[in-house]
Amino acid sequence: MKKPGETVEDNVTNLEICQKYCGSCPTFKANNLKDYPPYGLFCARGKSTSPKMVKSATCFCPACELFTQNHLVIGHFCSR
Repeated sequence: MKKPGETVEDNVTNLEICQKYCGSCPTFKANNLKDYPPYGLFCARGKSTSPKMVKSATCFCPACELFTQNHLVIGHFCSR
């Protein structure tokens, strides 16, 4: 069992969960983050490499199962 503060695992199962939320996230869509590595699962892989500064909009991270399962405490993983 993971302890609070441990990182989210970068695996296929977690990516599939992530895609349900990131794919419809206003920040993800408005900044075309699907076009820049790491393409999703930012809570495990780190922020986007988009050449432009990511402009924050509504964040869907807190609604994601990974957020709760891994005791995450912030959102906007794509830009932080």
